[in-house]
Amino acid sequence: MDAERFAQRIHDMRRRVQDIEGHEGVSDATVRELLLAVEELRLAEEELRQQNEAMEATQHQLEDERRRYQHLFQYAPDAYLLTDLNGIVREANLSAARLLNTRPRFMPGKAVVSFVAPEDRRRIRTELDRWRSEPTPKILELRLQPRNGTPFDAAIALSVARGGAHDTAIGFRWLVRDISAQRQLTDELRLREESARREAEASDASARHVQKLESIGVLAGGIAHDFNNLLHVVLGNADLARLHLPTDSPAREHLDEVVRATQRAAELTQQLLAYSGRGAVETRHLNLSEEVREMATLLRTAISKQATLVWELATDLPAISADPTQVRQIVMNLITNGSDALGDNPGTITLRTGRAEDPRAGSDAHDFVFLEVTDSGCGMDTGTLQRIFDPFFSTKFSGRGLGLAAVMGIVESHHGHIRIRTAPGEGTTFRILFPAVSAGPERAAETRAPEADWRGRGTVLLAEDEEGVREVVGRMLERMGFHVVPAEDGIAALEALERSNHAVTAVLLDVSMPRMGGSEALHRIREARPDLPVILMSGYTEQEVASKLLNGDQGATGFLQKPFLPEDLAAILRHISQPATR
Repeated sequence: MDAERFAQRIHDMRRRVQDIEGHEGVSDATVRELLLAVEELRLAEEELRQQNEAMEATQHQLEDERRRYQHLFQYAPDAYLLTDLNGIVREANLSAARLLNTRPRFMPGKAVVSFVAPEDRRRIRTELDRWRSEPTPKILELRLQPRNGTPFDAAIALSVARGGAHDTAIGFRWLVRDISAQRQLTDELRLREESARREAEASDASARHVQKLESIGVLAGGIAHDFNNLLHVVLGNADLARLHLPTDSPAREHLDEVVRATQRAAELTQQLLAYSGRGAVETRHLNLSEEVREMATLLRTAISKQATLVWELATDLPAISADPTQVRQIVMNLITNGSDALGDNPGTITLRTGRAEDPRAGSDAHDFVFLEVTDSGCGMDTGTLQRIFDPFFSTKFSGRGLGLAAVMGIVESHHGHIRIRTAPGEGTTFRILFPAVSAGPERAAETRAPEADWRGRGTVLLAEDEEGVREVVGRMLERMGFHVVPAEDGIAALEALERSNHAVTAVLLDVSMPRMGGSEALHRIREARPDLPVILMSGYTEQEVASKLLNGDQGATGFLQKPFLPEDLAAILRHISQPATR
């Protein structure tokens, strides 16, 4: 009974009590009891009315909360779905509808699986079966398939909806988020990390490669130095023996061959020194086209008979500052390399010179003169290209692998650059860039007159730690008419100089010796005898020691690179003795 009907009944009861009051036979006590009962009913009516108002207010509040919840559910930025335990949609908000490319009213009654990409449907069915038996919150990543749309990566947070008297699981709440952008960003970051890692690994590999080449360069320079000492013993003794034989002696021919072989071995050590950056560089201003043209006959004999040599030499080149011997070595090594690339097949090797700009210089480009050698041979793959300048690497069965390593050393010592174009089956082009100079080409120095018959006089202090070299140089000096004072190192040389009482007229001083090397010994000699001629000897080149030991009045008077012939020694001694004999 509602409050209105209850109030009407109370009103009827009051009227009946009033009718009873006028009848005879009804006691006053009875009337009072009835009035009290009516009053109690009125109070109950008032209380019921208040409760009814409270209930109506609560009902309105609940309705407002329901509308507020529905508004939040419908317009939430994230996609929400409510399903039963079988995954059938009961409610879906607007975000879920937009995400799945459909309308909200079409979603109830649809299976969630129908919005999952085919490759993930079996997995979601398995998870739904597991959730029905173990309804606990879960996070799942899978691909969803919108209606007539592109599949996307989604993250789903699934929680259990409970209800009923026993708070049992009645369905699932699905919070769905599109993580495609996040996944793409993650993939991009992973790719960047992998790229950065590869670059770091490549940088480390490059650094290790440079360290290896530097170590090999130091080793090559040391080997060349020691080998030159050995060659000096062979060359000096062979040449001295040849000088003691009559011109018609059958043995001279054999000694001549020994001298030639030793000189060829010395050329090999020059390649080692060139690779190590310690090669001798006697620069002058050259016309690159003329230097290459003068090698025509030699180059034709160096290439395969199946190869055709094509010349494209520019006629108006500026000069370069270079060592002519090393330029010829570059040309010969590149021509030989091109001929090897042709093998036994017919092909073309093109020699080209011209002017160019350094492509790496940008707006500060400078003029360069280039030498280009192109072959139509087999070309190189990336693996071979990365190793061609490594010392002792060769694709030839009998190759030493020093040619291109020496080319690299020579080019770097001339402050030049190397460019390579190649591909398997498409041939190879080497372009060597030399900095151009403004001055014109210089003529080569005239050949020195033979010094074989020159004789000198005086005492020469010979400081050399290698006994074989010391003996052969001593015999050379004695044959020229000098008295020789031998010393095995710098300390022994200083002691001999002090004992000589100014009888020593010149010093031959090896640069590398134990206990005290040539540098310190030279400094001490200059303190004791400032005007005494001192000639340095070394298996390294003059360029290697020039900055420290050939510096004017405080340095050495001259330099001899091992191995040297008696006429080389005679020429420098004759030069330093000329002021005293005039």
